[in-house]
Amino acid sequence: MGNGDAEKRLLAKRLVCLTKMRYTTYSILINKKEQEKSMPGKSFFSNVRQELHHFYATTLHGEVDDANIQGYLRAASQIEDIWQQIDARRAELLAQGIAPWEVYQRVGYPLAFIRSARAYQVFVQQLLAADAASDPKTAGFLPHVTYDQANALCHQIQPALQHALAALHEKDTVPDASLPLTLGPRIENEGSPCPVAHLQGMLAAAREVREWAAGLLAEYSNEIKRTSDVPETITRHLASLQGRLAQADSQLRFGVDLVGQVSEGEATPELHEEAEDSLWGALRQFFWLNQVIALPDVVKRQKPSAPPMTQPHKGYRDRRIQPADLWQIAAPSARSSLRGTKFGTAEMEEMCEKMGGVLSVGAQQYLDEVQAAVEQGDAIMVLAMANCPFEPLYRARRPLDLAGAHVPANHEFHWDFHRGHLDSKPRFSRVSDWQECDE
Repeated sequence: MGNGDAEKRLLAKRLVCLTKMRYTTYSILINKKEQEKSMPGKSFFSNVRQELHHFYATTLHGEVDDANIQGYLRAASQIEDIWQQIDARRAELLAQGIAPWEVYQRVGYPLAFIRSARAYQVFVQQLLAADAASDPKTAGFLPHVTYDQANALCHQIQPALQHALAALHEKDTVPDASLPLTLGPRIENEGSPCPVAHLQGMLAAAREVREWAAGLLAEYSNEIKRTSDVPETITRHLASLQGRLAQADSQLRFGVDLVGQVSEGEATPELHEEAEDSLWGALRQFFWLNQVIALPDVVKRQKPSAPPMTQPHKGYRDRRIQPADLWQIAAPSARSSLRGTKFGTAEMEEMCEKMGGVLSVGAQQYLDEVQAAVEQGDAIMVLAMANCPFEPLYRARRPLDLAGAHVPANHEFHWDFHRGHLDSKPRFSRVSDWQECDE
């Protein structure tokens, strides 16, 4: 009897456990089904919010998705690491007792290129941040002019990074981009002032790049003060840079005052444009200072400012060229995107053949004179032409005479390498991608 009762009790316990297990399993299945039923509802509302956000930004405000810009910024994450490598090399040389100006002579090129890459990156970041702060409902989207400006600057980052790495690791390398680099290209709004948030982004970028320039100049100056027998050329160089910093600060202050009026709605369109010009001018000077702070030789090699000449100022002659030489004519964005690609190589080979393997006297004069105009702020790079050789498209900020041709103020222009003359219009048509030669 005792054993039988024990067996019954054990069987009863097993039945209870089995029932609990079945109940638990059933409950889990029920909960899982309920969750699965609720999932489509959550996804639906999420999609609705995304669609409304997209509609608000693109249809109501006419803005563009900034996914490409964010991708470029993520790809530039190595800037900080490269800068640290260069600073470590500089600190190592200073610790060896080498004079500061000689140290910078050894690491000046990589420093100049990495500072340029960082300035482009910060400029883009500040444009995006200012736009997002102005209207959080359009976060992730940008006005067309802001997108185009950010996109153009992003295309300058990779070439500057490549030059920095080459100059750091290859002692005898000679970069194919001459220093100091010029900030650009500049993209302006067509027919109306740029958005206020765009101005505020430019202002934030100018302030940040200015702080670098002032800090780097102070650091270099302090290193010089701790050194005896400083060459007179170095002393004059530092004094000159302090003067350039003061001029840039004055231009920035003027821009700040104008932006304040624009932000309060108290400025005319002319003042709005003047504010943008002032900020760009200050940014360009700070950009220049960050490169040449410790490179007096680079400053000495710069051409003195002079009005562009309408007649050849040196003995030009037709010059034989190879397809690869045409990349020096191409806009920076084209070099970054197409150089080394099958399409780009084929197009340049075809273009060189059409040119007869010769860069004409007129083209050489144009290239020299437009470079002088850009350095003086009389012309700005706007875009790259879509056809080979993918040369820059510029806008004249004042009437210009280039290679014997007249360009009215505010007209866009480029050298037509197919026909061998300067071509200008109030505005050239735009396309979204590179194109094959159509001549």
